[in-house]
Amino acid sequence: MNENLQSLEAAARTALATHHSRALVFDHDGRRYVVKKLAAKPRKLIQTLFMRWAVKRVTGQPLPMRTLALSEAAGSMDFEANRLKSLAAAGVSVPQVALVTPEFFVLEYCGTVIATLLEKWPPETFRMELTALAHELGEFHRAGHWHGGAQIKNLTLHEGRHFRIDFEENFGEFLPLTATQAADLVLFLNSISLAGPVNEAESRRLLPELITAYFAAHPNPEIKAIIARAMPMMRTLAGIARRFQRFSRKGIRRVLIMVDILGAIR
Repeated sequence: MNENLQSLEAAARTALATHHSRALVFDHDGRRYVVKKLAAKPRKLIQTLFMRWAVKRVTGQPLPMRTLALSEAAGSMDFEANRLKSLAAAGVSVPQVALVTPEFFVLEYCGTVIATLLEKWPPETFRMELTALAHELGEFHRAGHWHGGAQIKNLTLHEGRHFRIDFEENFGEFLPLTATQAADLVLFLNSISLAGPVNEAESRRLLPELITAYFAAHPNPEIKAIIARAMPMMRTLAGIARRFQRFSRKGIRRVLIMVDILGAIR
């Protein structure tokens, strides 16, 4: 390892020593970076079992328990770092990998996450930005890619350009591409429906527009078919959740709206 990388590694270790967070922004040698360390633990067993059941129900293809538990992400930095390098080589806007160690990797800084910016944007701004992101997700999928964590907390804006971050999910390696892309779309929409500034009325107005923007960029009927196959399960879960919505300030009500809108996709 050359002196520059050694210096960068030392700076990253110093940053990690100052805070318990898995991902931290730090400055080094006049540039800004992000250091991300290993997940502390895989998913809980109940979450893993539910995801395995849901995937089998919708796609007919079971996923290995080890994959769903994020055991690869918990044991190595290589999977995510290699995905980032591969996507960058394909022209996707992702942060450049500056350094990989057994415990963490360092990325070039790529801006503030959309979930944070959304809290400050006026409605006309977030409608424009989210519509652009929906279209970009469609283009990303049309190019044959999948994210695995397409929520707005994993999208950033830097100098007028959107970036994708957080690629530690590996279930897309084992699923049909369209199933993983359908999951990306649902995760993206759900993260918006739960965002603070997007109230119930805005959600009913905005989500159909985002779905239209997505399919304008990626008019794949199989994704619509996968969502349609998932609707009976989603409606059953929504019916159960509806009984408890009085205990939820907004979360359950917003998800119920999203399920209604997904059910209207044609």
